[in-house]
Amino acid sequence: MFRIKSICLYMALVPFSLSAQNFIFNQNEGMEYRIVSEVNESVWADSELLGQSEILNRISVEVLSSDEEAADLRVQYSISEKSLDTGLYVYAYEEEREFSRSHRGLYGNIPDDEYLPSVRNIPTWPEKEVRPGSSWAAMALEVHDLKPFFGIDYRLHIPYRVFYNYTGTREYEGRTVDVIEINYHFLQNIDALSFPPGTLPPAGTDLPVAVSGDFRQVYLWDPEAGIPAAVAEEFKIAYSMATGFSYIFKGSAEGRVIEADQWIKEDVKEEISKAVEEMEDVSVSVNDDGIVLTLEDIHFKPDSPEFLPGEREKLYRLKELLLQFPEHDLMITGHTARIGYSPDEGQRLSEERAAAVASFFLQEEVREASQMVVQGKGSREPVGDNSSEEGRRKNRRVEITILDN
Repeated sequence: MFRIKSICLYMALVPFSLSAQNFIFNQNEGMEYRIVSEVNESVWADSELLGQSEILNRISVEVLSSDEEAADLRVQYSISEKSLDTGLYVYAYEEEREFSRSHRGLYGNIPDDEYLPSVRNIPTWPEKEVRPGSSWAAMALEVHDLKPFFGIDYRLHIPYRVFYNYTGTREYEGRTVDVIEINYHFLQNIDALSFPPGTLPPAGTDLPVAVSGDFRQVYLWDPEAGIPAAVAEEFKIAYSMATGFSYIFKGSAEGRVIEADQWIKEDVKEEISKAVEEMEDVSVSVNDDGIVLTLEDIHFKPDSPEFLPGEREKLYRLKELLLQFPEHDLMITGHTARIGYSPDEGQRLSEERAAAVASFFLQEEVREASQMVVQGKGSREPVGDNSSEEGRRKNRRVEITILDN
């Protein structure tokens, strides 16, 4: 994946507003929100399909400071990929970056070798008010990390011109939003001789010599909040190789922006602790990500992700609790005891058991698939002594984190 995207569905058009709009990002210090997007992508080698994937991007934005011109942002990128077996999103990795963004949308203080954010300066708002039917253009930048796919330790910078058209307003989730159509195309030759020494793969490796891209977006802007509401995108990126071969990445993405509610985690923890105090082997704690419900010694069949009789009753009780926080996504993490498994077997089993809990919540409509991420940690984070049965019992656990949005 080259791009981190924030996207959403097309909505029905309502009559245009004739009022002028001055687009500008609201970036008040302390402001927080997250962007959740689902990306469907296929990869082709000429006309042969190499693979398809569904990616869940969770991008958390926090405004650290702000002045009249720009704001300093802390942005966390969390990436998960959908499992073909379970239909659930499995955690892949996360990274955090800090950079500045002007109130008109221009990014700053990002090192040249940094690949995140991979799409920069979209949107860039004009310096003047615009009315429905107005158009403008501005420069933007993509940064492609060539190492994962091509084995080239280099970040390719691709500048291009973006064309914007403000079409009017729509109703979206009970509020009126502005609609901006965004289109851009790029074509850039790649000179492998210009890459720094030591970045190229072994001699004889087929190298990219050109890249092109086509993108169409419908961008929904919340004028009251001063942040985007949602975006929808179709994209195609093609890399031409020295041998005449082409790799093509194409697909679509949908997502939305969710503003953080200002809960007090310690107070919510106390509320949840009272609700589970009669439940055996369930504890509640707080960490940086949110509120963690730990199911100690959750009972599965030996070496299996299948629940033993009676365990579903525990999950039914947790279901009612989790339904009280519908706007908060879930991270479900499985752990195993360090006994009888190789590291790979323990990792696989912990992930499968986390997926079993998430599948239950999906079937019971506690959350949609895009609101849950599962991960396995094997035996890497013990909380008890693996040399004793009591310690191993504590280590065989599943953690359900109600994420701080």
